Amino acid sequence: MSSGDNLPLILWSARRPLGRQRSRSLHPAFRNVMPGILLTRWTIRLALALYALYLASRLASAPGERPRPWQRHVWTAACASFLVHLAAAMHFYHGWSHQAAVDDTARQTEALLGVAFGEGIYFSYVFAALWLADVLWWWVGPASYLARGRWLEWGVHAYLFFIAFHGAVVFESGPTRWGGLLVTSILAALVLRRLVARSPLVPAARSHPSSPEHP
Repeated sequence: MSSGDNLPLILWSARRPLGRQRSRSLHPAFRNVMPGILLTRWTIRLALALYALYLASRLASAPGERPRPWQRHVWTAACASFLVHLAAAMHFYHGWSHQAAVDDTARQTEALLGVAFGEGIYFSYVFAALWLADVLWWWVGPASYLARGRWLEWGVHAYLFFIAFHGAVVFESGPTRWGGLLVTSILAALVLRRLVARSPLVPAARSHPSSPEHP
């Protein structure tokens, strides 16, 4: 769905309007289940909103500042919301059939890109697994998580953001796309500010020898 509900390569879609066309996209057993549509739609919106909030808060933090407890909770809630979205999409749209998800992704990519690429569903699976692994690492081993190399942290966020951007902007239209572009612009400005300041997002803890006093 998408932030608006149409992230074909990662989040199942709801850019298609409600009604007959929307109903046909649902699994036959759930074509009249409006709560399922709303659950699928709003959980991905919440997930992406919390994801953007987390990134913005970390990028806007002071150089060398460690993540605060509330930021870890936001990151966790964002991931949990996405997993609920994923489960709702598989349940209400595909009846827990992987092949149905592949076929639906192929139809969406063919309609949007002119190429049927059902294997794009695996990007969604990797997205979910990577995000969940990142959250679990932070809770199970916070010391090693915060001391990880900057290349690893940027690599994780680069992939997650790449997929989310395509779902919320490239494959979307209207208010969702404009909202995605606005958020992207804000995040880009914050990234630029950090790069200029040459400050890592989560620097490893280091001990510095005290400098001698000058008379």
